[in-house]
Amino acid sequence: MPQAIATRASRYKFVLLISGLVLFRFLFSLTTEFWFPDQDVLQIYLIGLKSFTTHTYPFFGADLVYNGSQIPGALQGYLVSAGWYLLKIPEAPFIVLNLLLSLSLGLFAWYVSKCLQDVSRAFVWIYIFLIPWSVCFFTRIVNPSYVVVGAILFFVAFFESQPKLRIGALPEWLCFFLMGFAIFWIMQLHLSWVLLGPFTALAFWHLLRTKNIRKIGLLTVAFLAGCLTTGSLLLPTLLTYGLSPASSTGSNAPSTVGMVQINFENAKDLFRVISMYFAYGLFDVTRFIGAHTEERIQFLRDYWWAAPFTVFVAVAGVAQLLYLLFRIVRPQRDDIMLRYVRNAALGGLITLYVSSLFSKVRVPAHGAVLLFPLVTLFALQVFRQPMKKRWFRRTAYATLASAVVMYAAIAWKNYTTISMYRNRDVIVRALAQDDYTIVGRRRYEKGFNPKAVDSVMNSPTTLKH
Repeated sequence: MPQAIATRASRYKFVLLISGLVLFRFLFSLTTEFWFPDQDVLQIYLIGLKSFTTHTYPFFGADLVYNGSQIPGALQGYLVSAGWYLLKIPEAPFIVLNLLLSLSLGLFAWYVSKCLQDVSRAFVWIYIFLIPWSVCFFTRIVNPSYVVVGAILFFVAFFESQPKLRIGALPEWLCFFLMGFAIFWIMQLHLSWVLLGPFTALAFWHLLRTKNIRKIGLLTVAFLAGCLTTGSLLLPTLLTYGLSPASSTGSNAPSTVGMVQINFENAKDLFRVISMYFAYGLFDVTRFIGAHTEERIQFLRDYWWAAPFTVFVAVAGVAQLLYLLFRIVRPQRDDIMLRYVRNAALGGLITLYVSSLFSKVRVPAHGAVLLFPLVTLFALQVFRQPMKKRWFRRTAYATLASAVVMYAAIAWKNYTTISMYRNRDVIVRALAQDDYTIVGRRRYEKGFNPKAVDSVMNSPTTLKH
C-alpha cells in the first residue's frame, strides 16, 4: 500500500512538472516577437487572419522572399486560423501553436525516455522543453515553429523504422504513415522538407531488404495514406493553379524556380553549418539575447540581475558543443545505440551541408530546424554516461534553472517592445470587423523586391537570427 501511494504521488509530481513547463512556454510565447523588425512573424499571422476574416481558402502559405513566390498548400493558413473558430481573441494562434508543440515535444520526450531508461525521465522532459531553441524560437508564430511538429513525428517514426535503432515504441505501419504525413506537413510550411529525402530513402531501403512482399506492400500503402492525409490540403491549390508559376495573387505562388542552383560559395560555411546544426540541441543562447556583440553586452547591462545566469548558460553551451564534437570523433565503442544515433546525426549534418551547396542563399540559422529531433536525441545520448556523475547532474540542473532566469529577462525585454501586446488592440479590431488589413497586408499585396530581400538575407547580421 505505501508503495502504491508513493507511485501515485510521483505521478502527480510529474504531471505538475509538465503542466508547469507547458504554462511557462505559453507565457513566454506571448512575449515573443510579433511586430517589427522581423516581418516574417506578422506575415505568417496574416495568412491565417486573412483566411479567417475573409472566409476564403488559404491556397498558399509562407512567402519565398528570395524569388517573390509562395509555398503552395492550405496547412499554414489553417494552423494559424484554427483557434479563432473557437476563441475570437488575438492569442488564439499562440494557444494552438503551443498545444501542438506541447503534444509533439511530449511525444519526443516520451520516446527519448524509453531510449535512455538510465537517465531521469524528469530531466529528459525538462531538457527538451527548456533548451533555448525550443523556448526562444519554436514558440514564435513563424512557419519553422510548425515545421518542428512534423519533424518530431517524422524522426520518431524514422528511428523506429531502423532495425538498429528500433525499440518497439510504435508499430511499423504507424511509422511509415507518420513519415508520409510529416513530409507533406512540412512541404506546405518550409522548403527544408527536401532534407528528409535521404532518411525516407533509407527507411524504404531497409524495408525492401526484408524481401517480404506483403510487408512491403502494406507499409508502402501506410506511407501513401500518410502523404494523402496532409497532402489533401495541397490538392486544391494544384487543381486551381496547376504547376505553372502564374497566380491570381499577383505573385509566382506555386513556383520555387530560382531557389535551387549550384552555389560553391557556401562550401566555405562548413564550420558555421556545424555550429548551427548542433546548436539546435544544445544551450546556444547568444543569438537570442542580441543580433551582435554590442546588443548582447547591452542586454547584460540592462538585465544585470540575469547576467550571471546568462553567462553561465552560455559557457555551459560552449562546453556542451566541445564535448559533443569530441564524442563524434571518439565515440564510445561499447555503446551500440549511441554509435547508430551518432551515424544518423552525422548523416543529418552531411545532408544539410551538401544541400547548402545547391541553395541560392546561405542557409539561415533557422533553415534546418526540422533536424532538431535528430540533434537533440544524439546530444542526450552523449550526455547519458556523464549524467551518472553527481557533479554533472548538478551542473545540468543548474544550467536549466539559470536558463529559466535568462528567459524571464528576454520575455521582460520583448513584452513592451516587440510582442503582440505593443499594439494588441489593432488585432482585436481586425477580428471584430473581419478586416485583416487593419493589422497589415500580405507582402504580395504590397509588392516586394526579391533582389533587395536577397541582399539582406545574405548579410552577416541576418544570419545570426
